Amino acid sequence: MPEAFVRGIRDLGYRSNADALSEFIDNALQAYADRIDILFGYSDSSSKKPTQIAVVDNGYGMDADMIRMAVMWGGTHRESDRNGLGRYGFGLPCSAVSLGRRFTIFSQVSGKAMYSVELDLDGITTGRYADDGGNIVVPPSKPARLPNFVAEHLQRHAEWTHGTVILLDKLDRLEWTTTQGLRDNLYRKFAVTYHKLRDQAAIYIDGRFVEPCDPLFLTEQYSFFDLDEERAQPLDRICIEVRDPGDGSYLGAITLRYAWLPPSFGSIDKERDAVGLNANQRFSILKEYHGIIFSRNGRLIDVQTKTPWTTFINNDRYIKVEVEFTASLDEHFGVTTSKQQITVSRFIWGVLYSAGLPKAMEQLRLKVKEAKAKRQVELLAPAPGERRLSERAMSKATTLSAGTEVNPQWDLSLRITPHRVLFEFETSGPFFRIDRSQGARTLHINTAHRFFDEIYKSEATTPALQSALEVLLFALGDTILNEPAENAAANAQRLAAWSRRLDLALSALANHLKSRLE
Repeated sequence: MPEAFVRGIRDLGYRSNADALSEFIDNALQAYADRIDILFGYSDSSSKKPTQIAVVDNGYGMDADMIRMAVMWGGTHRESDRNGLGRYGFGLPCSAVSLGRRFTIFSQVSGKAMYSVELDLDGITTGRYADDGGNIVVPPSKPARLPNFVAEHLQRHAEWTHGTVILLDKLDRLEWTTTQGLRDNLYRKFAVTYHKLRDQAAIYIDGRFVEPCDPLFLTEQYSFFDLDEERAQPLDRICIEVRDPGDGSYLGAITLRYAWLPPSFGSIDKERDAVGLNANQRFSILKEYHGIIFSRNGRLIDVQTKTPWTTFINNDRYIKVEVEFTASLDEHFGVTTSKQQITVSRFIWGVLYSAGLPKAMEQLRLKVKEAKAKRQVELLAPAPGERRLSERAMSKATTLSAGTEVNPQWDLSLRITPHRVLFEFETSGPFFRIDRSQGARTLHINTAHRFFDEIYKSEATTPALQSALEVLLFALGDTILNEPAENAAANAQRLAAWSRRLDLALSALANHLKSRLE
């Protein structure tokens, strides 16, 4: 049974080493620490991977009996607490053994001596902690001294007179093979997870201060807010009082934050997509926090890509939604013991729906689509003094079809043309239209229609194919323009019908391709 207990408790599961260490940070914040350090210890000076990790805080500390309780599963004085970040009392021991096979808690209350309790999983399996009846018993706390690498750090960087140190060793479940990899990933995770709590405590990793990062990029002075000239664009924040549908009593509060980002927000070179070396420092945040972000009491818990009414796709990286709720709503959000995942109840989805979350997401998507279309139009525009290949080709084709004599100096570089291409964004308009304006036959391509994104500007569409599509639309449009004026209304209806049919067909094609890929 001890061996089964050890295996089971280690496999409760954390998504990452950072999620496990977050449990210690939560505890430190609830102990009113204003500084938290993640330190690494090594077996020798040549080691590239830590053999020990220490989480140090300057909170109010624990007395000797409380240290022993903290080692136990469920040992907490904050059972079912809804005011802070912890709740169940499982976080410290579960997270500790998810990283290593041994952990020690050192703690000191102001003005008193330091005590510690050690728990070694190998000792549990061999019976070291068993009493005469075979029960596993946590040993009593005893006077202790901090490990050298922790004591030396505190002497250099902080005046430490009280607080708690969690020492993890026999580390057998580290995800990263080097200190640098571990350091960088912890930094990125904590920067986002605790960005709203920066006023409560400063977090340091291996001596480096963790600069907070708002995943919506709306908070000035936070990381990457002003990385370049582009800025996140907010929608109005919404605050909701959640009440019991039966008696109307107050249950808790939800705050909704929204932002949309320019389509080149994650790019270094704004004329190219955020791919490979052209991805800037924002892009990893866009990828990792892609979906609805859920925060509890200011601490980020989960990101989900599916709702009852929509699913986030790759293009939705540039829309940001955060749902922050008070801990009194834990049951309705299905908060797990490890605070890594939520399961939103039908009741809460209904509250969010009534608060306009689906409409806000549609508005964000439309904003990004408009910005993307504008950017693509700018990138597609010919250089000053030049004309599009399709415009020049149609000019020559029109002259030849009219049977006129061709000037021997005629070529496709003439600057005056009776044909030109313009782009417009009309959500309910046809995928193209053509008219006579400013002495030319003008082809208007609708950037709001699926035709633009999925055919004209598809990743598989080459510049030559784009020109051929423009010529095709010119040819269709010229035929329409040459018909008698009394046919104009019928032609407009026909074009609208074509556009609706094309939109439905492209939507069905996209769904089919998605199902094949899955």
